[in-house]
Amino acid sequence: MKQFCRLVKTHTFLTCLVLAAVLLVSIVIGIGTGPVAIPFAEVWRVMFHRLGGLLTGSELPLEGVRESTQNIVWFLRAPRVLLGALVGAALTLSGVGMQAFTKNPLAEPYVLGISSGASLGAVLAMLLGVSLPVLGRLSVSAGAFAGALVSILLVYLLARTRNAVTPIRLILVGVAVSAMFQAFTNYIVYTAPDDAAVREATFWMLGGLGSAEWADVPLLAGLVPPALLLMLALAKPLNAMMMGDSSAITLGVNLNVVRNLLIVITALLTASSVAVSGCIGFVGLVIPHLVRSVVGPDHRKLIPISMLTGAIFLIWVDVGARMIKPPAELPIGILTAFLGAPLFLWMIKVRRYEFQ
Repeated sequence: MKQFCRLVKTHTFLTCLVLAAVLLVSIVIGIGTGPVAIPFAEVWRVMFHRLGGLLTGSELPLEGVRESTQNIVWFLRAPRVLLGALVGAALTLSGVGMQAFTKNPLAEPYVLGISSGASLGAVLAMLLGVSLPVLGRLSVSAGAFAGALVSILLVYLLARTRNAVTPIRLILVGVAVSAMFQAFTNYIVYTAPDDAAVREATFWMLGGLGSAEWADVPLLAGLVPPALLLMLALAKPLNAMMMGDSSAITLGVNLNVVRNLLIVITALLTASSVAVSGCIGFVGLVIPHLVRSVVGPDHRKLIPISMLTGAIFLIWVDVGARMIKPPAELPIGILTAFLGAPLFLWMIKVRRYEFQ
Protein backbone atom coordinates (compact mmCIF):
# COMPACT_ATOMS: atom_id res chain seq x y z
CA MET A 1 0.00 0.00 0.00
CA LYS A 2 2.85 2.38 0.82
CA GLN A 3 4.44 1.72 -2.57
CA PHE A 4 1.12 2.45 -4.29
CA CYS A 5 0.74 5.74 -2.38
CA ARG A 6 4.30 6.72 -3.24
CA LEU A 7 3.69 5.91 -6.91
CA VAL A 8 0.56 8.05 -7.04
CA LYS A 9 2.27 10.95 -5.29
CA THR A 10 5.25 10.99 -7.64
CA HIS A 11 3.29 10.44 -10.88
CA THR A 12 0.28 12.71 -10.52
CA PHE A 13 -0.17 13.36 -14.24
CA LEU A 14 0.01 9.66 -15.09
CA THR A 15 -2.48 8.91 -12.32
CA CYS A 16 -4.89 11.47 -13.77
CA LEU A 17 -4.55 9.92 -17.22
CA VAL A 18 -5.30 6.45 -15.82
CA LEU A 19 -8.31 7.78 -13.90
CA ALA A 20 -9.56 9.60 -17.01
CA ALA A 21 -9.37 6.30 -18.93
CA VAL A 22 -11.21 4.52 -16.10
CA LEU A 23 -13.83 7.27 -16.17
CA LEU A 24 -14.37 6.82 -19.91
CA VAL A 25 -14.71 3.04 -19.53
CA SER A 26 -17.07 3.55 -16.57
CA ILE A 27 -19.27 5.83 -18.68
CA VAL A 28 -19.55 3.20 -21.43
CA ILE A 29 -20.25 0.39 -18.94
CA GLY A 30 -22.73 2.60 -17.07
CA ILE A 31 -24.66 3.30 -20.27
CA GLY A 32 -24.71 -0.36 -21.25
CA THR A 33 -25.70 -1.70 -17.83
CA GLY A 34 -29.28 -1.78 -16.65
CA PRO A 35 -32.47 -3.86 -16.58
CA VAL A 36 -32.09 -3.93 -20.38
CA ALA A 37 -28.48 -4.94 -21.06
CA ILE A 38 -26.91 -3.34 -24.13
CA PRO A 39 -23.65 -4.61 -25.68
CA PHE A 40 -20.83 -2.14 -25.24
CA ALA A 41 -20.06 -2.21 -28.97
CA GLU A 42 -23.57 -0.92 -29.63
CA VAL A 43 -23.14 1.77 -26.99
CA TRP A 44 -20.02 3.02 -28.78
CA ARG A 45 -21.77 2.95 -32.16
CA VAL A 46 -24.82 4.86 -30.95
CA MET A 47 -22.79 7.48 -29.09
CA PHE A 48 -20.41 8.13 -31.99
CA HIS A 49 -23.31 8.19 -34.45
CA ARG A 50 -25.31 10.69 -32.39
CA LEU A 51 -22.32 12.90 -31.61
CA GLY A 52 -21.29 12.86 -35.25
CA GLY A 53 -24.80 13.85 -36.24
CA LEU A 54 -24.72 16.78 -33.82
CA LEU A 55 -21.38 17.98 -35.22
CA THR A 56 -22.34 17.61 -38.88
CA GLY A 57 -26.00 18.50 -38.55
CA SER A 58 -27.08 15.32 -40.36
CA GLU A 59 -29.55 12.71 -39.07
CA LEU A 60 -28.70 9.61 -41.07
CA PRO A 61 -30.20 6.32 -39.76
CA LEU A 62 -27.90 3.91 -37.90
CA GLU A 63 -27.99 0.46 -39.43
CA GLY A 64 -27.69 -2.69 -37.31
CA VAL A 65 -28.95 -1.23 -34.03
CA ARG A 66 -32.63 -1.24 -33.12
CA GLU A 67 -34.28 2.15 -32.71
CA SER A 68 -35.46 1.24 -29.20
CA THR A 69 -31.85 0.50 -28.21
CA GLN A 70 -30.70 3.81 -29.67
CA ASN A 71 -33.38 5.65 -27.69
CA ILE A 72 -32.39 3.91 -24.44
CA VAL A 73 -28.72 4.73 -24.96
CA TRP A 74 -29.09 8.33 -26.10
CA PHE A 75 -32.19 9.65 -24.33
CA LEU A 76 -32.24 7.65 -21.08
CA ARG A 77 -28.82 6.40 -20.03
CA ALA A 78 -26.27 8.71 -21.64
CA PRO A 79 -27.53 11.92 -19.97
CA ARG A 80 -27.98 10.03 -16.70
CA VAL A 81 -24.43 8.65 -16.62
CA LEU A 82 -22.82 11.91 -17.77
CA LEU A 83 -24.83 13.85 -15.19
CA GLY A 84 -23.73 11.38 -12.52
CA ALA A 85 -20.09 11.95 -13.43
CA LEU A 86 -20.54 15.73 -13.35
CA VAL A 87 -22.40 15.67 -10.02
CA GLY A 88 -19.74 13.41 -8.47
CA ALA A 89 -16.98 15.71 -9.72
CA ALA A 90 -18.79 18.85 -8.55
CA LEU A 91 -19.56 17.55 -5.04
CA THR A 92 -16.00 16.29 -4.60
CA LEU A 93 -14.48 19.61 -5.69
CA SER A 94 -16.84 21.37 -3.29
CA GLY A 95 -15.83 19.03 -0.47
CA VAL A 96 -12.12 19.68 -1.06
CA GLY A 97 -12.78 23.41 -1.06
CA MET A 98 -14.85 23.43 2.14
CA GLN A 99 -12.39 21.24 4.03
CA ALA A 100 -9.57 23.59 3.07
CA PHE A 101 -11.65 26.66 3.93
CA THR A 102 -12.71 25.46 7.38
CA LYS A 103 -9.72 23.20 8.18
CA ASN A 104 -12.43 20.89 9.51
CA PRO A 105 -12.44 17.17 8.59
CA LEU A 106 -16.25 17.03 8.90
CA ALA A 107 -16.82 19.84 6.40
CA GLU A 108 -18.71 18.90 3.25
CA PRO A 109 -20.52 20.78 0.46
CA TYR A 110 -23.74 20.96 2.47
CA VAL A 111 -22.12 22.79 5.41
CA LEU A 112 -23.54 26.06 4.06
CA GLY A 113 -27.10 24.81 4.47
CA ILE A 114 -27.36 24.29 0.72
CA SER A 115 -29.12 20.92 0.89
CA SER A 116 -31.79 22.22 3.25
CA GLY A 117 -32.38 25.34 1.18
CA ALA A 118 -32.58 23.29 -2.02
CA SER A 119 -34.95 20.80 -0.39
CA LEU A 120 -37.24 23.62 0.70
CA GLY A 121 -37.27 25.12 -2.80
CA ALA A 122 -37.96 21.75 -4.43
CA VAL A 123 -40.71 20.88 -1.96
CA LEU A 124 -42.38 24.25 -2.53
CA ALA A 125 -42.38 23.54 -6.27
CA MET A 126 -43.62 19.95 -5.93
CA LEU A 127 -46.19 20.21 -3.14
CA LEU A 128 -47.39 23.81 -3.23
CA GLY A 129 -46.94 24.59 -6.90
CA VAL A 130 -44.68 27.58 -6.24
CA SER A 131 -43.07 27.87 -9.68
CA LEU A 132 -43.24 29.57 -13.05
CA PRO A 133 -45.45 27.77 -15.61
CA VAL A 134 -42.97 28.49 -18.40
CA LEU A 135 -40.36 26.29 -16.69
CA GLY A 136 -42.36 23.10 -17.14
CA ARG A 137 -40.50 20.02 -15.83
CA LEU A 138 -37.59 22.23 -14.81
CA SER A 139 -39.72 23.83 -12.08
CA VAL A 140 -38.38 21.50 -9.39
CA SER A 141 -34.75 22.02 -10.44
CA ALA A 142 -35.27 25.78 -10.63
CA GLY A 143 -36.92 25.79 -7.21
CA ALA A 144 -34.07 23.75 -5.73
CA PHE A 145 -31.44 26.03 -7.28
CA ALA A 146 -33.22 29.16 -6.05
CA GLY A 147 -33.60 27.71 -2.54
CA ALA A 148 -29.92 26.78 -2.45
CA LEU A 149 -28.83 30.28 -3.51
CA VAL A 150 -31.11 31.88 -0.90
CA SER A 151 -29.58 29.63 1.76
CA ILE A 152 -26.04 30.47 0.67
CA LEU A 153 -26.73 34.20 0.61
CA LEU A 154 -28.36 34.11 4.04
CA VAL A 155 -25.50 32.11 5.57
CA TYR A 156 -22.90 34.40 4.01
CA LEU A 157 -24.58 37.61 5.21
CA LEU A 158 -25.12 36.31 8.75
CA ALA A 159 -21.59 34.87 9.03
CA ARG A 160 -19.88 37.98 7.66
CA THR A 161 -18.39 40.28 10.28
CA ARG A 162 -15.91 43.13 9.88
CA ASN A 163 -15.86 42.53 6.12
CA ALA A 164 -14.62 38.96 6.58
CA VAL A 165 -16.02 35.46 6.95
CA THR A 166 -14.32 33.18 9.44
CA PRO A 167 -14.58 29.38 9.18
CA ILE A 168 -16.10 28.85 12.63
CA ARG A 169 -18.84 31.44 12.09
CA LEU A 170 -19.60 29.99 8.67
CA ILE A 171 -20.06 26.48 10.10
CA LEU A 172 -22.20 27.63 13.05
CA VAL A 173 -24.44 29.83 10.93
CA GLY A 174 -24.69 27.09 8.29
CA VAL A 175 -25.87 24.59 10.90
CA ALA A 176 -28.49 27.01 12.24
CA VAL A 177 -29.83 28.01 8.82
CA SER A 178 -29.88 24.37 7.73
CA ALA A 179 -31.95 23.39 10.77
CA MET A 180 -34.39 26.25 10.14
CA PHE A 181 -34.93 25.37 6.47
CA GLN A 182 -35.22 21.67 7.33
CA ALA A 183 -37.96 22.48 9.84
CA PHE A 184 -39.91 24.39 7.17
CA THR A 185 -39.48 21.50 4.73
CA ASN A 186 -40.62 18.89 7.23
CA TYR A 187 -43.68 20.96 8.11
CA ILE A 188 -44.71 21.32 4.47
CA VAL A 189 -44.22 17.59 3.80
CA TYR A 190 -46.09 16.62 6.99
CA THR A 191 -49.11 18.80 6.23
CA ALA A 192 -49.29 18.12 2.46
CA PRO A 193 -52.56 16.40 1.46
CA ASP A 194 -51.24 14.69 -1.69
CA ASP A 195 -49.60 11.36 -0.75
CA ALA A 196 -48.15 10.82 -4.22
CA ALA A 197 -46.48 14.23 -4.18
CA VAL A 198 -45.13 13.60 -0.69
CA ARG A 199 -43.57 10.33 -1.89
CA GLU A 200 -42.04 12.14 -4.87
CA ALA A 201 -40.62 14.85 -2.61
CA THR A 202 -39.18 12.28 -0.20
CA PHE A 203 -37.53 10.36 -3.04
CA TRP A 204 -36.06 13.60 -4.42
CA MET A 205 -34.58 14.54 -1.05
CA LEU A 206 -32.79 11.17 -0.92
CA GLY A 207 -31.04 11.95 -4.22
CA GLY A 208 -31.23 10.26 -7.59
CA LEU A 209 -30.55 10.53 -11.31
CA GLY A 210 -33.62 8.72 -12.62
CA SER A 211 -35.17 11.84 -14.14
CA ALA A 212 -31.97 13.04 -15.86
CA GLU A 213 -32.33 14.53 -19.33
CA TRP A 214 -29.95 16.27 -21.71
CA ALA A 215 -31.37 19.62 -20.59
CA ASP A 216 -29.87 18.99 -17.13
CA VAL A 217 -26.31 18.46 -18.38
CA PRO A 218 -25.16 21.88 -19.75
CA LEU A 219 -25.35 23.72 -16.40
CA LEU A 220 -22.82 21.49 -14.63
CA ALA A 221 -20.83 20.87 -17.81
CA GLY A 222 -20.27 24.62 -18.01
CA LEU A 223 -19.38 24.98 -14.31
CA VAL A 224 -17.11 22.04 -13.50
CA PRO A 225 -14.18 22.76 -15.91
CA PRO A 226 -13.73 26.45 -14.94
CA ALA A 227 -14.19 25.55 -11.26
CA LEU A 228 -11.43 22.94 -11.59
CA LEU A 229 -9.06 25.44 -13.23
CA LEU A 230 -9.81 28.09 -10.62
CA MET A 231 -9.25 25.68 -7.74
CA LEU A 232 -5.97 24.51 -9.29
CA ALA A 233 -4.92 28.16 -9.46
CA LEU A 234 -5.72 28.40 -5.73
CA ALA A 235 -3.86 25.19 -4.86
CA LYS A 236 -0.78 26.91 -3.39
CA PRO A 237 -2.83 29.38 -1.29
CA LEU A 238 -4.92 26.44 -0.04
CA ASN A 239 -1.74 24.59 0.96
CA ALA A 240 -0.64 27.68 2.87
CA MET A 241 -4.03 28.03 4.58
CA MET A 242 -3.82 24.46 5.88
CA MET A 243 -0.76 25.54 7.90
CA GLY A 244 -2.78 28.20 9.69
CA ASP A 245 -3.94 31.74 9.01
CA SER A 246 -0.76 33.34 10.35
CA SER A 247 1.48 31.24 8.13
CA ALA A 248 -0.73 31.92 5.10
CA ILE A 249 -0.65 35.68 5.67
CA THR A 250 3.13 35.54 6.11
CA LEU A 251 3.37 33.77 2.73
CA GLY A 252 1.36 36.56 1.12
CA VAL A 253 -2.05 34.88 0.86
CA ASN A 254 -5.05 37.22 0.86
CA LEU A 255 -7.35 35.14 3.05
CA ASN A 256 -10.51 37.15 2.37
CA VAL A 257 -10.15 36.86 -1.41
CA VAL A 258 -9.38 33.12 -1.32
CA ARG A 259 -12.21 32.39 1.11
CA ASN A 260 -14.75 34.40 -0.87
CA LEU A 261 -13.72 32.60 -4.06
CA LEU A 262 -14.07 29.23 -2.33
CA ILE A 263 -17.54 30.14 -1.10
CA VAL A 264 -18.64 31.18 -4.60
CA ILE A 265 -17.19 28.04 -6.25
CA THR A 266 -18.63 25.70 -3.64
CA ALA A 267 -22.01 27.42 -3.67
CA LEU A 268 -22.45 27.30 -7.44
CA LEU A 269 -21.24 23.70 -7.79
CA THR A 270 -23.32 22.38 -4.91
CA ALA A 271 -26.46 24.32 -5.78
CA SER A 272 -26.28 23.13 -9.39
CA SER A 273 -25.70 19.52 -8.31
CA VAL A 274 -28.58 19.51 -5.85
CA ALA A 275 -30.88 21.14 -8.40
CA VAL A 276 -30.47 18.28 -10.90
CA SER A 277 -29.92 15.26 -8.61
CA GLY A 278 -31.35 15.99 -5.18
CA CYS A 279 -29.32 15.69 -1.98
CA ILE A 280 -26.61 13.06 -2.40
CA GLY A 281 -24.58 12.82 0.77
CA PHE A 282 -21.13 11.47 1.69
CA VAL A 283 -19.55 12.02 -1.75
CA GLY A 284 -18.10 15.42 -0.88
CA LEU A 285 -17.08 14.20 2.57
CA VAL A 286 -15.53 10.77 2.01
CA ILE A 287 -13.87 11.01 -1.42
CA PRO A 288 -11.57 13.95 -0.53
CA HIS A 289 -10.47 12.13 2.64
CA LEU A 290 -9.92 8.89 0.73
CA VAL A 291 -7.73 10.59 -1.88
CA ARG A 292 -5.94 12.68 0.76
CA SER A 293 -4.99 9.47 2.58
CA VAL A 294 -3.18 8.36 -0.61
CA VAL A 295 -1.70 11.52 -2.15
CA GLY A 296 -1.29 13.64 0.97
CA PRO A 297 -2.45 17.21 1.65
CA ASP A 298 -0.93 18.87 -1.44
CA HIS A 299 -3.91 20.41 -3.25
CA ARG A 300 -2.08 20.42 -6.59
CA LYS A 301 -2.46 16.64 -6.53
CA LEU A 302 -5.54 16.36 -4.35
CA ILE A 303 -7.88 18.48 -6.49
CA PRO A 304 -7.66 16.72 -9.91
CA ILE A 305 -7.41 13.18 -8.50
CA SER A 306 -10.33 13.78 -6.13
CA MET A 307 -12.49 15.17 -8.92
CA LEU A 308 -11.92 12.16 -11.20
CA THR A 309 -12.39 9.71 -8.33
CA GLY A 310 -15.67 11.36 -7.32
CA ALA A 311 -16.98 11.17 -10.89
CA ILE A 312 -16.11 7.45 -11.18
CA PHE A 313 -17.54 6.68 -7.74
CA LEU A 314 -20.95 8.21 -8.43
CA ILE A 315 -21.28 6.51 -11.82
CA TRP A 316 -20.84 3.10 -10.19
CA VAL A 317 -23.13 3.97 -7.28
CA ASP A 318 -25.82 4.89 -9.81
CA VAL A 319 -25.28 1.58 -11.62
CA GLY A 320 -25.78 -0.18 -8.28
CA ALA A 321 -28.94 1.83 -7.60
CA ARG A 322 -30.37 0.61 -10.91
CA MET A 323 -29.34 -3.04 -10.58
CA ILE A 324 -29.91 -3.97 -6.93
CA LYS A 325 -33.70 -4.20 -7.20
CA PRO A 326 -34.74 -3.91 -10.87
CA PRO A 327 -36.92 -2.53 -12.32
CA ALA A 328 -37.27 -0.32 -9.24
CA GLU A 329 -34.43 2.03 -8.32
CA LEU A 330 -32.90 2.82 -4.96
CA PRO A 331 -32.23 6.47 -4.11
CA ILE A 332 -28.53 7.13 -4.62
CA GLY A 333 -28.26 8.88 -1.26
CA ILE A 334 -29.00 5.59 0.51
CA LEU A 335 -26.22 3.76 -1.33
CA THR A 336 -23.64 6.53 -0.85
CA ALA A 337 -24.29 6.37 2.89
CA PHE A 338 -24.09 2.56 2.92
CA LEU A 339 -20.75 2.67 1.09
CA GLY A 340 -19.34 5.91 2.46
CA ALA A 341 -19.80 5.30 6.19
CA PRO A 342 -17.94 1.93 6.37
CA LEU A 343 -15.22 3.29 4.08
CA PHE A 344 -14.76 6.30 6.34
CA LEU A 345 -14.57 4.08 9.43
CA TRP A 346 -12.03 1.79 7.69
CA MET A 347 -9.83 4.77 6.85
CA ILE A 348 -9.88 5.97 10.45
CA LYS A 349 -9.52 2.59 12.19
CA VAL A 350 -7.37 0.49 9.84
CA ARG A 351 -5.41 3.11 7.90
CA ARG A 352 -5.15 5.36 11.01
CA TYR A 353 -5.94 8.30 8.78
CA GLU A 354 -5.70 11.81 10.25
CA PHE A 355 -6.82 15.04 8.64
CA GLN A 356 -3.89 17.25 7.60
